[in-house]
Amino acid sequence: MTGDRLHGKVALISGSTRGIGRSVAEHFATEGARVMVAGRTVDRGEKVVARIREAGGEAAFQYLDIADEQSVREAVEATVERYGELHTLVNNAAPTGVVARTVKPMYEYTTAEWDAIVRDTLTGSVFWTTKYAWPHLAAAAGASVINVSSGQSVAGFKGFSAYGAAKGAVNSLTRTLAVEGSADGIRANCLIVGRVVALRGDSGLHTGGGRLTRIGQPMDIAYAATWLASDEATFVTGATVTVDGGFSVNGDAASDAERSLA
Repeated sequence: MTGDRLHGKVALISGSTRGIGRSVAEHFATEGARVMVAGRTVDRGEKVVARIREAGGEAAFQYLDIADEQSVREAVEATVERYGELHTLVNNAAPTGVVARTVKPMYEYTTAEWDAIVRDTLTGSVFWTTKYAWPHLAAAAGASVINVSSGQSVAGFKGFSAYGAAKGAVNSLTRTLAVEGSADGIRANCLIVGRVVALRGDSGLHTGGGRLTRIGQPMDIAYAATWLASDEATFVTGATVTVDGGFSVNGDAASDAERSLA
């Protein structure tokens, strides 16, 4: 453990067995948070917990499948049962595998394909988790919800209509949560994530054409999430914080956006 910016806080981080979620979990722990690592892959999750503990942090693993409402509820309950409270919910999990297999024009989607992506991206990853975490967050001091969104939520990317629409809804829901959370002292913010090298299919990305300052790393997102979870951001709620190296403001960026799964 190297810092104390999150000392005393308990965090549940969905989709934290790899990639962005893992970096968020590990960095939260280095800043003093007690972390519930949550995801579908048990062996990877247990390895993340072991890494955190070896570094002097506190963590545990809980199975969480965003396609299963009962699994989501149990993950929240397990976090509170283990640590007694919940201060920070990071909604990071997303059906990236399904999205990667369904890259095509909107009019070619089947209803089942559309529903699966929207359900997991919006309902499972944000609605269910936040719904069941809400009373525990309301009981905690300095609570916050951090939704991990995508550059696809703010720009039109060919082939990703369902995912982009669902992430756009996540942005909107974040603002509503900020308003509804004010009475309970719950802040809600959203991270708009750009190209991150840890994600599937990113190995061939480059910075050609002036499209990016550089390719993003998972820790870039972890740093931003840590700030939003900390008391340094107590005046920040209802915000969409863009962490993409300038990708979303570059007019050339959308030309090869089909390779982005942020």
